Amino acid sequence: MTSPKQNDRTLFYRFARTVLKAFSFLFYPCSLQGIENANLKAPFIIISNHQSMMDPVLLAVKLDRHVIHFIGKRELASFKPLKWIVEHLHMIAVSRHMSDLSAMRAAGAVLKNGQVLGIFPEGSRNQGPSMEHLETGVTVLLQRHRVPLLPVYIADRPRPFRRVKMVVLPPLRYDDLLGEGINMEEGERLGQRIKALYQEMDIKYNKNTISA
Repeated sequence: MTSPKQNDRTLFYRFARTVLKAFSFLFYPCSLQGIENANLKAPFIIISNHQSMMDPVLLAVKLDRHVIHFIGKRELASFKPLKWIVEHLHMIAVSRHMSDLSAMRAAGAVLKNGQVLGIFPEGSRNQGPSMEHLETGVTVLLQRHRVPLLPVYIADRPRPFRRVKMVVLPPLRYDDLLGEGINMEEGERLGQRIKALYQEMDIKYNKNTISA
């Protein structure tokens, strides 16, 4: 039997990634910094700030060493033809901002299978300061599975024919914050560490978001 790790890089996924690479190269140019930080062995979690529907596309085509199983809103899968596409792109549909227990179980299964999970912890697109408001799902998953956390920062909102910078940061250490099991206070401290990192990135790369 073929393992899940082999199954996720399907013919459709490879085809879609090739098409999206060409599309983004022509219409949404993106410069990449720190790609060496992405040389991690799966499983791990990728997080990113979220300003545009192009964000997961750019992450998928730029960080192409692994298949990324993104968590996305359930509405994307409500239309049957689109549902088939997002399922074959390995999207995990979630409702109510990661309080969906079935989605949390599916996300955990991705990590248990030795794969890569992609999360936008803000829960929806945000034009203000990055990671100002975080959903709890990512901290719960980190406490439960204790996998490496790879932060990515997208400076400014992707726009057609305007180059955007994507910065892959070193994996964020958080093992010093963890105890046994799932703890709300530890999750809050982990969330604060994520917020502080992205606040630094806003100041360094995109000061316009500070006053948004």
